[in-house]
Amino acid sequence: MGFLCWHRLRVLSAVAGLIVLGASCGGDSDPSTGTPNGSAPTITPSATPTQTAATVEEAVLRDYLNYWEVYADALLNLDTGRLNEVMTGPRLERALNEVQNLRSQNRAVSIDVENQPVVVNVAGDEATILDRYENRSHFVNPSSKEPLTQPSSSEELRDMVSLIRVGAVWKVVDIVREGQ
Repeated sequence: MGFLCWHRLRVLSAVAGLIVLGASCGGDSDPSTGTPNGSAPTITPSATPTQTAATVEEAVLRDYLNYWEVYADALLNLDTGRLNEVMTGPRLERALNEVQNLRSQNRAVSIDVENQPVVVNVAGDEATILDRYENRSHFVNPSSKEPLTQPSSSEELRDMVSLIRVGAVWKVVDIVREGQ
């Protein structure tokens, strides 16, 4: 349950497979950790009411992967400037506290995860993702980015992630970690 930061993120499942799975599911979430970067689908969602379910799910996944990139960058560089672009509510409050705590400890976090997000529910302006991922994140020196600790052995985590649509962006509002 350590902090996570930006090093690398691999999306293991094909986006098309995630969308097919996502068309029939639902969920909710919270960690004091984070995870980063990935190759999000290059989809430009339409803001019109005629959006298809697949397009909405693609937008949710794209914005969720962007959340990881921004969050990972914040933990690595101890910079909260962009967090409000990808999160809100309780998740934003926790992330701001995480960065503040890391600064006071003179360390940062390098996130190394392999995400497998699946959209399980979209209802209006609310969405839920189930993300099962392998976590090997570790602390680094905030200046040199050299490891302060050895990357831990892989730990599998399962998060239910709640998102809300704010304008044209899906933002993470809360995360509940399985087993917490």
